[in-house]
Amino acid sequence: MREPIDINIYDSHIGIWQDNAQDASFRSDVYAALIRTMRARGWSIKLDPRIHRSQRCISPNHREGARGTLRCEIEITGRVVKVEFWSTTAPQINRNGRRYDYDKMRRMSHIDSLRVELEFRRITRWLETLAPVKVKRSPDRDMPAMQRIEARYAESWHKDKALGRPTWSSDGQRKSADGALLEHGQIAWLTDYKGRIIRGTAYYNLNNMWWAVAGGELFNRGSHEFYTQAPPDLLTKRNDRARRSRLEAELSVAVQRMDFRRAQTLKTILFGEAPTFMIWARDHQAYYRSQYAGYASDSLHAGKYTRAEAEAECRRVPRELEMVCPDGSHVRFDRKAA
Repeated sequence: MREPIDINIYDSHIGIWQDNAQDASFRSDVYAALIRTMRARGWSIKLDPRIHRSQRCISPNHREGARGTLRCEIEITGRVVKVEFWSTTAPQINRNGRRYDYDKMRRMSHIDSLRVELEFRRITRWLETLAPVKVKRSPDRDMPAMQRIEARYAESWHKDKALGRPTWSSDGQRKSADGALLEHGQIAWLTDYKGRIIRGTAYYNLNNMWWAVAGGELFNRGSHEFYTQAPPDLLTKRNDRARRSRLEAELSVAVQRMDFRRAQTLKTILFGEAPTFMIWARDHQAYYRSQYAGYASDSLHAGKYTRAEAEAECRRVPRELEMVCPDGSHVRFDRKAA
């Protein structure tokens, strides 16, 4: 048997820890063996293209996996092997991809969350055949919001001993959407998952992240998503991104059904008479979906953008992105004009 292993589970993340960071067998017996066992269960696990492209020297320490609608990232760092799961069908908030969203389990469909829980159990049972195992799980979502916050404070390595909780190191970590500075325990306003303005109490988490307890629910948001004063038009939803994504989805359905009159109406609502553009990602060999969230292999389901939006995004990462014009031609911004 190997030396004892600690398993830490939080949200869709499972961390496999051992005390000895110099144990060379940890890579072969745990990291590599875990990849083999997951492949045997039907996971397709390959190099992580982001790491392999930009940091090839550490590429052997990173893998990316897929099975059905689930994706995972596997990483080894010293004495830790980390596995993070996310779902391709979950609502996406972070424009860089679902893997960067918070509350991944909450965003998943019920069936996908059950599949992740099954992966946790399978990984745990497999590790129990290798070493004595101790499992630690972060506060359950059924716990009251304040108890969950207090439990996180109790286990935090970053807390200030006098305060009993972490604290910010600069004003940039507590600057709100209206330019004021957040205070721990103050009343603040933010949007819920449907874009409605809600009122709650803000508590500092870590870096620029703050918790909010509102209506008995716990939200984990960046400081820039809070308002220290009630914003105007409280009854108006702040769901522009979701609205646009929904309208673009309806536009795709109308085109697919050859209901071109409805498609023209939706296009006018979205963009007026302006032409629309698409964004082609060379590294994924796919189009951006709506609102820079995810990828589509065909132009029908590709996101539609104004020229300014498409050009700004392509200029942001010119080595990977191309602007697709209405006539189908591609424009690259990583080449100097002749």
